[in-house]
Amino acid sequence: MAIRQRNTTRQKPRRLVIYARISDDREGRQNGVKRQEQQCRRIAEQDGDEVVRVFVDDDRSAYSGKIRPDYANMIKYLEAGHADGVLALAPTRLYRKLYEPKTRQDYLHFHDLVNRLDLHVQTVKAGRFDLSTADGRKSARDAASQAQYESELIGERVSDAKQDNVREGTYRGGGRPFGYESDGITPRSLLCPACGATEDFTVTVVRDEDGAVQAVDVACPSGCTVRPVNAPGSEARHLEVALHGIAEGKSVRSELRKFHTAGMKSPARRKRLPEGTRTEPIPGEWTPTTFLKLLLRPRNAGLMEANGEIVGHGAWPALVDEETHRIVVAVLKDPARRTSPGPARKYLGGGLYGCGICTGLVKVAGRGRTRTGSSYVCRSGGHVSRNAKAVDTFAERVVIARLAKSDARDLFSASPSTLENGNAVEELNARHAALSARLKGLAEAFADDDDADPFESRAASRKIKEKIAAIEQEISQAVAVTASAIPPLDAADLPELARRHGDDPSAALDWYRETYSLETRQRILAALITVTILPARQGRPPGWKAGMSMFDPETVQIDWTPSRV
Repeated sequence: MAIRQRNTTRQKPRRLVIYARISDDREGRQNGVKRQEQQCRRIAEQDGDEVVRVFVDDDRSAYSGKIRPDYANMIKYLEAGHADGVLALAPTRLYRKLYEPKTRQDYLHFHDLVNRLDLHVQTVKAGRFDLSTADGRKSARDAASQAQYESELIGERVSDAKQDNVREGTYRGGGRPFGYESDGITPRSLLCPACGATEDFTVTVVRDEDGAVQAVDVACPSGCTVRPVNAPGSEARHLEVALHGIAEGKSVRSELRKFHTAGMKSPARRKRLPEGTRTEPIPGEWTPTTFLKLLLRPRNAGLMEANGEIVGHGAWPALVDEETHRIVVAVLKDPARRTSPGPARKYLGGGLYGCGICTGLVKVAGRGRTRTGSSYVCRSGGHVSRNAKAVDTFAERVVIARLAKSDARDLFSASPSTLENGNAVEELNARHAALSARLKGLAEAFADDDDADPFESRAASRKIKEKIAAIEQEISQAVAVTASAIPPLDAADLPELARRHGDDPSAALDWYRETYSLETRQRILAALITVTILPARQGRPPGWKAGMSMFDPETVQIDWTPSRV
């Protein structure tokens, strides 16, 4: 054991900085860096040196290639001549790579700094750096090389483990996925429709000979043969409803609003603070960006994703069927879909209602800046002008009164083209499955044939993959057409609307507007009626009294035929 003696030959103590770092501090307690600082201070005290500053990078890896902020600050501090050397726990606290071009936080750059400034470097575990001799420099290089080797070996093991997870479809760990328990497998929460059980469900994964997931079954603890469903009010159920809503034409904004109203939070995560520590796990609010990612997540349909591609089925139950997931992806990734907010539309009739004089379409004017608010005006000749809010309220009251009748659902049905397109999607899915099976069989055949030509194998595989890619493009286009052609009433809860209308028509109108997006309401209105705005009559409407609206329903014509647009 080496014995350190107090420095008695130097006239003044060295000015040293301490550098402390810990790679993983998820609890944010900094216990590791505090111990490192204490050990370094003991060395400085024994040698009669002065610690002038402490630099700390908490929860930062020296191998990851990411900038260590306080390490960079330390280098600047030393280059400015504010200190004569560095104390650290071990060389690996200072660097773990021989050369790192991105960050320049490696052995070679540190070695150059030490030699250029004649710095004193000492570590608790490896003693003093002596870079003035060939043997000292060799020892330092060997230590850096060994550290890099160990880090790369760990990286290979982690990569191999991830590849095994992808091949087997197993959960790869991380934070709890929304809609599932912390195991990443069990939906949160399940309900048996037959017996009402809510706990102790069994998830069984069916695999093929190669270990790939073929199916995932969920069994009721009581042995009921009915497949469990996502329990009302659970995360899984709210997500399932949102996905079906998007597939039926509802907007992301309206579904996100429902999440907020229901108090749905994102899974608890530790937040990184500016100084590098982390908080205790806390749930977060859903933002438009994080909510969009949730809706597009392949996991929702029980699919495994790796490097942005679907690689097979996961070993967890799906929250929605794969067809719904494809429709959601097609809708949300449609290039024609507006992603920037722009001026928010507030009125139904712009480009939809007609002028009673020239039969042209009306537009919205005023944008709420006039005394009476926005108005519908004729685009071509200024033939008509009517308060937009009043016209929309009148038209939607007429529509809701019709939808409240028992035969409302019969007003709409899927068009033959929509049904044909649905059959086309089924056929494309079958072709996709057949080609995938051919690709798998090709790989197995060449793997068992020692004399097979690898170039021939790659060429055949490439052709099949090109066909698969083409079919996937056709499927995306087909489901996008299907999504846009969904009958508008499929998105409406008509029994609830009828109940509310029977209790209070005004309250039913408010609920209708809060529940359904402007786009959905436009589609419903356009499929039912044509609205034509007639010229206003002189004077007050018949029967007008003080305090009443000046809007005259007789100047708005309702025809029970679908709109021309």
